[in-house]
Amino acid sequence: MDQAVFFWREGRAIIIVLVHVDDCMIAATSITLIADFKARISEHVDITDLSELYWLLGIEINRDRERHTIHLSQHLYIDSILRRYGLQDLKPVSIPMDTSI
Repeated sequence: MDQAVFFWREGRAIIIVLVHVDDCMIAATSITLIADFKARISEHVDITDLSELYWLLGIEINRDRERHTIHLSQHLYIDSILRRYGLQDLKPVSIPMDTSI
């Protein structure tokens, strides 16, 4: 499995590139850095820009720019595991459980 994390830093500017097989995620301190990186890398390899990241390796990514937060979720992966083992109809209970049950 080919996977790697690369980064470039100069002063306060930073670009982080995560690579997994033929998928790539780019994070940077500015949109300009990302655009410049995409332009430079596309001179060497064909790339498909899928725009803002919403899914990565089964993880759903929700970004709230106003609140400056990122929420990561694997609920679809968890739901698929529950379905695989016939547990999709289970109901949640509080933990610790009542010991008299």
